Amino acid sequence: MNFLNTILSRLEEILVSIALITATILTFVEVVLRYGLGSSLGFSQELVVYLLIFTGLVGGAIGVRAKTHIGVDILRKNFPFKLQKGASIIALILSALFCLIFTILGYQHVQILIAFGQVTPEMEIPMFIPKSIIPIAFGLMTFRFAEEAVKEIRTPAAEIFAEEEGGL
Repeated sequence: MNFLNTILSRLEEILVSIALITATILTFVEVVLRYGLGSSLGFSQELVVYLLIFTGLVGGAIGVRAKTHIGVDILRKNFPFKLQKGASIIALILSALFCLIFTILGYQHVQILIAFGQVTPEMEIPMFIPKSIIPIAFGLMTFRFAEEAVKEIRTPAAEIFAEEEGGL
């Protein structure tokens, strides 16, 4: 499981990096073409929007893994020390459930797009392709929140909070 988790983590990071680099290059090329040569790629603006949405959503899963999700941290720090671990676990489980709902709704939305055959305005590719990132990214976030909840359940409170403050 640890091996698969490492592969998934690397894949998330590589895909987000590629998407961000591609969006940056496309934006640069589009600016040069539009203002330098008076022409345009046509599809680049739409593709950049999809790439940035991809980056933000998959980046959310990376953020959960890196423990940079602010909601859990704020909730935890507003509770007395003895209740912090429980508050953190509840927040992680609620976050996982929230993301699971978006995963299910996103999947249903993609199924509707497949059924209706809608295409994107500029690139004219099936709309379900770029919209598939919604259930995929929220599925990743669901997994990451659940993974963090399990880690917190298994780890003694003193260790969790010592790690966060740089103690271990």
